[in-house]
Amino acid sequence: MRLEAGKETVIVQGIRPEEQLWGAYQFPRPYNIDGKLYVSVHVTQDTMKNTGEPTRWFESTDNGESWSESVDAAEIVASRCGLLLPSGDRLYFPLESGMPLTDYKIPGILYNTPGVDFTKQAEEGTLPIHDGMTFWFDGTVIRAYRAERLPPSLAKKEWKAERIKKGESTATPETVKVNWDCLTRVVYSGPNYKNIMKPIYPRGTPKLGPDGAIWVAAFSGEGHINPENGLYTPYYSAELFRSSDNGHTFEHHAHMEYPADGTEEYPYASGGFSDSDFEFMPDGSMIWVFRSTWALSVGKEWAPMYISRSEDMGKTWTKPKIFTPMGVLPRFVTLGCGATLICYARPGTYVRMCTDKSGKEWSEPYEIMTAEDRSSLHNLKIETPNFHEWVGSCNNPELLPLDDRSALIFYTDFYYPDKDGVKRKTVLCRKITVTD
Repeated sequence: MRLEAGKETVIVQGIRPEEQLWGAYQFPRPYNIDGKLYVSVHVTQDTMKNTGEPTRWFESTDNGESWSESVDAAEIVASRCGLLLPSGDRLYFPLESGMPLTDYKIPGILYNTPGVDFTKQAEEGTLPIHDGMTFWFDGTVIRAYRAERLPPSLAKKEWKAERIKKGESTATPETVKVNWDCLTRVVYSGPNYKNIMKPIYPRGTPKLGPDGAIWVAAFSGEGHINPENGLYTPYYSAELFRSSDNGHTFEHHAHMEYPADGTEEYPYASGGFSDSDFEFMPDGSMIWVFRSTWALSVGKEWAPMYISRSEDMGKTWTKPKIFTPMGVLPRFVTLGCGATLICYARPGTYVRMCTDKSGKEWSEPYEIMTAEDRSSLHNLKIETPNFHEWVGSCNNPELLPLDDRSALIFYTDFYYPDKDGVKRKTVLCRKITVTD
């Protein structure tokens, strides 16, 4: 089997890249509701303060060959989307924005003493002394706290969820209990953030496992408590959760720590394991792929993606190995024909297909967008492009299955010409087909 890609189809064109390079007109999120396709597009700045909004919605009735703006897509998707559970309910996790903590007092202590009690819970309105601290090059300070040490209102271990009960068409908000022993919450402070607590909703796509349970991936904040030794680490970590009660409670199932050792394979200059996705393979094994890029702490927007395997339903995992030399936001889909596909990007945009039943062998990357310098396509002449001017895209792709042998890949191109030849930030899709 091999991969073939169809023509590019424009979903929406927005502003010129020189108006706002990053944030607006990117992050497409696709849905298939009874054969009708919908996609939301982020249309403002990309900050933790407005995650998931505002958006524009578009729909297609011809499998992505044409798109039109929709006035009721958000309502339709909210009433029909989500993972179909064995109970007949549907469950999904909405995007969440950061929580302002402007009224909370942050201790001014920079140096701790041996007598500090790191088990005591802080009182409402006050944050405890941090367990660890991470810095971004733009001046942002990120304080990390073991959840149990935060005031009671901030120490809750739960996710916000939307449940569409069997036979109903309206989603009901609920909180999902999350048993996560070393949950670490982070608070951003600095020139762009005035004490904003990062949400902890799962960033991955929930899936039903062969055991009938619900599985979903998440990741820690910028710095976390390592459950293996109880100590603070400045890296992200990837986490895996499982629910056996139809999504009312999620148990922490697996933790993947970035094994920084200063070598070329695991350099110190890394963000750790953040965006991740996993898949159940035909031979009974599982595979888990992780992003390690994090520009704001290391000043570099490209780094390897890693892969790990489990042969005991996620209880133990192999040491992660480099899967691709660079990439972010891995997304798996397994089609009806049995082919497992993965998309990823930055720089460039790619799709690969697994060529065995265990996730060990993969096709060469099918290039959707080049990883080479694209800044010459900009409306303006750029002498020394920054990274995002170089790639000309947000490089956060998504895959959506169409049928047994095809899927759509959704991505952005900041240099796509309009009818007058003006380059605009454009959201696109292409059909990816598995052929014999």
